[in-house]
Amino acid sequence: MKSFKQHNEAVQVSTEDETHASFNIQDPVALQKLNGFVGALAEQEYLQPDAAIHQMAMKLGTVGLQFALPKIEGNGGKTVVELTQFGGRYGKTPENTTSGDGDIENGDGISHRKEGGLKLEFKWERQENNTYKVFANLI
Repeated sequence: MKSFKQHNEAVQVSTEDETHASFNIQDPVALQKLNGFVGALAEQEYLQPDAAIHQMAMKLGTVGLQFALPKIEGNGGKTVVELTQFGGRYGKTPENTTSGDGDIENGDGISHRKEGGLKLEFKWERQENNTYKVFANLI
């Protein structure tokens, strides 16, 4: 029987390389893989575009990404939402070490690692069969 230490070491060896893990959105390779995952949303048709967006919110939550659900209106359109990761970033950080009230960071948890943060663009269009096609892209 394996000890906990032996089991733990085996698990650590088999886990994904941290440099290209999906949650490392500052890494171009990881971001490209995540964008492919997001783009796969258009593989199917939906009765309502809201269903696709809710499904995307749940799936992105697995890598710690959250966004405010946008309001979807009309038979077609486009909207862009801001993403946060792991609930954002709040408090004193190594970048602001001075004392005072003005040096508390309240960020998205992304901008300090990826210039400009991360946004998610949704486009939806009604099909001839009264279903919707929804496209998504990380920008």
